[in-house]
Amino acid sequence: MRGETCIAIATFFTFASLIILIFAHVGQINTSAVPRKLHMAQVNVTHYGVAFQAGTGINAPGLYSSNASAPLEAGNGLRQLYSWGIYGFCAYLQPGPSNGTCGNQTFANGFTPYDVIVADVPVAYQEYTKVLVASASAFKNSPYLSNLTKSGMDLLFIGTLAAFVALITGVIKHKITFLLASFFSIVGSLFLLVGATLWSVAIGKAESINKGIVKGSGGSVTPLGIVVTTGPQLYLFWVSFIFLLISTVPYTISCWSFLKR
Repeated sequence: MRGETCIAIATFFTFASLIILIFAHVGQINTSAVPRKLHMAQVNVTHYGVAFQAGTGINAPGLYSSNASAPLEAGNGLRQLYSWGIYGFCAYLQPGPSNGTCGNQTFANGFTPYDVIVADVPVAYQEYTKVLVASASAFKNSPYLSNLTKSGMDLLFIGTLAAFVALITGVIKHKITFLLASFFSIVGSLFLLVGATLWSVAIGKAESINKGIVKGSGGSVTPLGIVVTTGPQLYLFWVSFIFLLISTVPYTISCWSFLKR
């Protein structure tokens, strides 16, 4: 295969990977049409109120907020859906995906669903919530989940930068730039792989809450009503990793082709 053909193939896959990465990075930066649909993980607490009443015998008025724009983590009441991106999270009332607000957006934002949910629960019900969620050790381990996802975000960001550098250097016809393109595509693939894996592990650990139950009076058992699911944003990072990984092969072939000239 000629070096020029390899470069064209590599450039296509790197460009595709980079475009997907750009979309992936906008998840949950605000509540507009595209970002609100992209999340790494989502926590649905729609049915937690039922479990709360079953486990405590308290009707709990005000457990859920009715104000979509009320500040988060201030005891103003739960939202039904919490969606995490790599830079922050947003919370939404149901029905209606646009009825939401976002928390602070920071670089390498950690995935800490337990802390956020407890902070949103009105103060009068917070201790009850801590008891009801007590059995979900992995879900409650915010330092562990935060460290995993912060590290994962750092690696995903570096992997994105590496993909950009690989694309730029790969279109310059010189053996040194082809060598750099090959190097950065390999490095970028590795960082995307590890970053996406760390997020996958963290979400998998948090999903332990999905099996949570509450025992009510008379021995009745009610699902806890807190459900963690993986979002499309994580899948975009996995797809971008695959595309960038594919590009390493033609980049490497073209590199050796031009080095032999």
